[in-house]
Amino acid sequence: MTTFTTKTIVATIDAPFDKFAPDLEEPFTYPEWGAEFFAGPVRQDSSGGLIVRVSSMGDYVQYHVKTDFEHGIFDVFIAPLDGQFGPPLPVRLVRKGDGVDVLWTLIRLPEIPEEGWEQGIAAMERELQRFNQHHQG
Repeated sequence: MTTFTTKTIVATIDAPFDKFAPDLEEPFTYPEWGAEFFAGPVRQDSSGGLIVRVSSMGDYVQYHVKTDFEHGIFDVFIAPLDGQFGPPLPVRLVRKGDGVDVLWTLIRLPEIPEEGWEQGIAAMERELQRFNQHHQG
């Protein structure tokens, strides 16, 4: 049995939930603040699915999000172009007054080297800071 390493990054978004949640739900806006993860624009395939180029994976992948904002749930699903979606990368949104804590969990797959894992964590921290700045202005 294999147990993967995880890392949950917490970022406080200094904006009302209703202001930033629709942006988080809309992957076409991600390259505006997530330029380290997304290596280009989000596009749709012929069936309406989303295709993105992910810098850390070096290739295009299928991308899907499921949200239940009433309960603070935002799940990210990624799969190879010719593969099936696996379990979600869980993101949780905790309302706190006029802001929200975003808890974004990364999962280290066996093919990700230590250096790449550490770089990915640092990149996600920067991206969430940019997401916060994007919603303050």
